[in-house]
Amino acid sequence: MVATPHFYAQKESPERFLARRREAWDRLAPALPADTPRLYLGAEVCYYAGVSQTESLPELCIEGSNLLLLEMPFQKWTGRVTGEVIQIVQERGMRVLLAHIDRYLAFQSPDTWERLAANGVLFQVNASAFLGGWSSRRRVCKLLREGEIAALGSDCHNMKNRKPNLSDAFAVIQKKIGQEAVCMMTERADHLLTSERSAANP
Repeated sequence: MVATPHFYAQKESPERFLARRREAWDRLAPALPADTPRLYLGAEVCYYAGVSQTESLPELCIEGSNLLLLEMPFQKWTGRVTGEVIQIVQERGMRVLLAHIDRYLAFQSPDTWERLAANGVLFQVNASAFLGGWSSRRRVCKLLREGEIAALGSDCHNMKNRKPNLSDAFAVIQKKIGQEAVCMMTERADHLLTSERSAANP
């Protein structure tokens, strides 16, 4: 599992965020049951102008990896915005995983997705996209069939209205696409984390 608390550059510095995350982890770790899956620390970095030039950006990657989870603006992206995302990949040597692209599909052009994918940017969707209405489910099932989804996220914030829902989403995937798709998703996510950790720690 990967813990990805939100990082907002307009609210605090990366250094302050990392210190606050460490304080929270030091409180949480002793209380975890012995059978808790391995938990990696990360961040969901909210895009901001100049993000590609942030010196401490590698420290916001998922622990021990070159993988950066990036939340994009909730509006149509300009060429400058997508260009800066690509800069992170090409100039900083990091992998970028765009968080919950299901939220942006309606207002981005197909050319935008093609340009990002062609430059090594990866896409993640939330489990809720498979659990929502027919239109949302149809779009993400199509992306999954085409191999465009690198990882599935729970977007868990609490145990009430934002609780874990991955098993429910996998049940829908199995019903709509098949067990092979479930295996493919889990294997792809495992490989992504493993390969990026290996790249960061040669």
